[in-house]
Amino acid sequence: MSESLEVMWPRARAWLERVRRAAHQIEPLTREIRGLEEARDEMLPWWRKSSGTSHGHSTHSDPTASEAERRIAELGELIDAKRQELGVMQDVVGALLCVLDAMGDALTVRHARAIELYYIDCAPTWTDVAWEMECGRTTLWKLRLEAYAWIETRCQKNLV
Repeated sequence: MSESLEVMWPRARAWLERVRRAAHQIEPLTREIRGLEEARDEMLPWWRKSSGTSHGHSTHSDPTASEAERRIAELGELIDAKRQELGVMQDVVGALLCVLDAMGDALTVRHARAIELYYIDCAPTWTDVAWEMECGRTTLWKLRLEAYAWIETRCQKNLV
């Protein structure tokens, strides 16, 4: 990308890079949340059994059960925090999807698709995007420049 383009659209670039980082983190964060939920769910039956009102003792008299109770509570708090983080990431990506819908109406669907492949689907390189779109790098370069200019205009109007 030319240096002049970098200077021309700093707000849009910063926003798009934020979207790309968020999109890149959604799947690993989702897997992490699932792992935490599984760890918590594995502890629950054991904790219920050992803290057990059916056995006549409480968590206060069984240090193992109170440790499990504390750990379950910690996992619950961590899961909630991770879900909030995931929600923010999904909102960021969702905002770009809305912009891409408008872009497809204002420019072409190909402009929006190029941006989506790189910034949301996290294609490793722009060459990969060109290959996926079955177009040349020069055509892709033109689509990108037009899309960036359109997004920058929206950023200047505070619509992004």
